[in-house]
Amino acid sequence: MTRSKRKVALPVLFAMFIAACERASNAPETMNRGTAGTVLELKPNPPPDNPLHAIVLPHAEPLFRPGPGREEFMTACVVCHSPRYITMQPGFSRSTWLSEVNKMKDNYGAHISAEQVAKIADYLVFVNGKADTGQAPEGTYGE
Repeated sequence: MTRSKRKVALPVLFAMFIAACERASNAPETMNRGTAGTVLELKPNPPPDNPLHAIVLPHAEPLFRPGPGREEFMTACVVCHSPRYITMQPGFSRSTWLSEVNKMKDNYGAHISAEQVAKIADYLVFVNGKADTGQAPEGTYGE
């Protein structure tokens, strides 16, 4: 690129950059990002002496459908775990979920009775499980 073309191109690119920045700062107060129907709320522009901007992100925990053992799950497991943590797990078999719940009870001191262990495992299979294959559970308690 010749020197004269650079003299013209650089100011044009700078002007385009400034225009793009100005457009971004004039964004509406509420912007829909289209992510699972969530809406991001932008705080009003701060006073000139405070250059910080903030946005409030939506926080939505997954809803767990009614089923056998839901009450035990919600009272015993959500004390330590976010419900979202359960939805991040693979679909374990009942024996694996049973092993995981026993691990929480025995190794980590979760306040769960033996009766609750079975109910919680049943509920976890109900919401995020797969059929037992008869093989050794993956990621089992005691390993």
